[in-house]
Amino acid sequence: MHRRLKILLTNDDGISAKGMSLLVANLLKADFADLYIVAPATEQSGKSMSFSYTQPVSIEKVDYPQPVAGAWAVSGSPVDCVKLALGDLFRNALPDLVLSGINHGSNAGRNIFYSGTAGAAMEAILSGVPSIAFSQEQHISFFQEVHAPEILKKLSLYALSMPFPILSGFNVNFPASERNEEWKGMRLVTTGKEYACGMPKLLVDDGKRKFFSLSDCQIVMDEDISDECRTLLENYITVVPLLVRNSPLALISETKFQQLQEAFDNFISSASGATLLD
Repeated sequence: MHRRLKILLTNDDGISAKGMSLLVANLLKADFADLYIVAPATEQSGKSMSFSYTQPVSIEKVDYPQPVAGAWAVSGSPVDCVKLALGDLFRNALPDLVLSGINHGSNAGRNIFYSGTAGAAMEAILSGVPSIAFSQEQHISFFQEVHAPEILKKLSLYALSMPFPILSGFNVNFPASERNEEWKGMRLVTTGKEYACGMPKLLVDDGKRKFFSLSDCQIVMDEDISDECRTLLENYITVVPLLVRNSPLALISETKFQQLQEAFDNFISSASGATLLD
């Protein structure tokens, strides 16, 4: 009999977000783990790795509309959620894996540095637990559920197959397909810098003060398009390693990354990763 995993779920869109519901639904279909949710009570997008340093935060057990093992709402940021989960709720028996998302919108390119979804994943990694951040490009309504349970299980088992902390976690983006095309597959790639959120948009100028929105997002293309951006545009799911030996991915050699790509392709194409649960 295979051991069931214990997975902690969080996000930055809030515990009631559609992306969380989709993540839970597809993990339940995959049926390989017990699911625990510790997520913000309210929208916390763009929080990156910020935490509530100057004020207390609360955590409250809540009823969740899907059959998870437990759910808690936190009054703070995504990183607050991970800190409270790993430092209090599960301090005596840490989860096997932390999954963050599914974010409403892309976290490819430079967006990863602003993302609360990715920030929660990074906090888990720094706390000693492998983690994956999931985001859906453009809009969560484009998320395709046909192959999602298998994909989520494969990526989870792949993350657990890596020797921690040599390869500690991943940032995954699902492509948007307005034509309802199926995803072509998954590719391990390096991150780019094309996607940018936080572009100033003037709302009001009363002569004394200006009011701006920083919620505008753009795709800023260079002549040399990154692997991540090109792969998303080709309708592949992108998988970007977050840390390699606690060093930025940019510091590893091209040869080493090619070896990682080959190992990833071999694992994903294999019949099953279930032996990891023995």
